[in-house]
Amino acid sequence: MRTRVLIGMLAAGSVALSACGSSASDKSHPTLKVAYFQGAVAGPDAVVVANPSLASAVQAKIELHPVDSGVAGIAQLRAGAFPVISGVGNPPFVGAVANGTDVTAVYVESLDQAGLVVSDKIKTNADLVGKKVGVLVGSTLDFEFKGWAKSNGLEGKVEAAGFASEAAEDAAFKSGRLDAVYISQSFLLDLLKHNGRVVATAADIAKLGYAAVNILAVSTPYIKSNPAIVQQLVCQVSKAQSLEAGPDAPAYITPAAKFLGVAAADAIAGTKGYPFIPDSEELAWLKGPDGTTKTSRLAQNFTLTGQFLLAQGRVKSVPGVDELGRHIDATFWEKAQSGGCK
Repeated sequence: MRTRVLIGMLAAGSVALSACGSSASDKSHPTLKVAYFQGAVAGPDAVVVANPSLASAVQAKIELHPVDSGVAGIAQLRAGAFPVISGVGNPPFVGAVANGTDVTAVYVESLDQAGLVVSDKIKTNADLVGKKVGVLVGSTLDFEFKGWAKSNGLEGKVEAAGFASEAAEDAAFKSGRLDAVYISQSFLLDLLKHNGRVVATAADIAKLGYAAVNILAVSTPYIKSNPAIVQQLVCQVSKAQSLEAGPDAPAYITPAAKFLGVAAADAIAGTKGYPFIPDSEELAWLKGPDGTTKTSRLAQNFTLTGQFLLAQGRVKSVPGVDELGRHIDATFWEKAQSGGCK
C-alpha cells in the first residue's frame, strides 16, 4: 500500500498550487481529489470513500486518484492535479519542502510495515557484506534500510540496489538475482512463501531512529481556502483508522477493497495489525513539549530524513526546524479532539 519515493529529483523553485480538485460540481458539494496508494493494506482514504457513513461527513465529493509512488504523487500535487495526498512518506514530503513545494502535514496516519527479507544463503548480517540489497529507489524503504545498515556497521559494505518498483524487486528475489530485499508488507508476505526470511522489520528500525511515517498532506493554499473541508477530512480519516483497528474492521474494509486492487479477504488480512498511529500518540507527532510544531516527533523525523536526502544528493540543504515546523499543522487534530468532528 505505502510506497514512498523521494521528490528530490524535482526541480527546485516554488510553483503556485491551484486549488485544483476543489472546483465545485455545485456550491454545497465541491469535488475533492485525493491521491492514494493501492495494495493489500486498506488506507483510511479508501475506507472513508467506500463507507457512506464516513464519506457523508465530508462536505465534498471525494475522488480517489491512485499513484504509484510518493514522487509521482507530490509531483502531481505540486502541478495542481489534486490538493491532497494520503499516505505519502517522509522522504518525498521533506524533499518537497526542501525544493519549494508549499505543502503541509495535517495528520500522521501510520508507520510503515515492511521488512528486510533474505534468502537461505544469508545466515548472519555479515553474510550481506559485498551483496546487493534491493530497495525501492529513494523511498522511505530506502531511508529505513540505510538507517539499519548504518546502525549495524554495514554502511558502505552493502550496496542498496535501487529498483523503480517493488514488483521488480519481488521478481529479482524470486529468480535468485538478489539474496535480500527491503520491501513492504504485501510483497514481504509473498516472499515468505518463496523461502524468504525476515531479519529486521520496520518496527525494529523505527526504534533505531529511522521511522518511516505515512502522512496526510495537503497543499497549503488549499488549506487556506478550504479549512472546513480539511477539518472534516482529518476527522473522518482518523475515525476510519480507529474503525479499521476495531472488531468491525472487515465490514468497513470489504467495500474499500474495490479501490485497492485486491480481494476483500486479502485487504482484511493485510490491514490486520497495521501500525496506524493511535489517537493517544497523534499530537506528539504534530506538536512538541514546548507547544510548537518545530519540536514535534515529526519535525525530528524530518530532520533525519533531510540528512538522508542530502547524503544522496537529493536536496541541496536540510531544511531547518523552523522551516519544517511551518509545514506541520496540529490545529486540525487539536480541534478534532475538542469536539471539532461533531
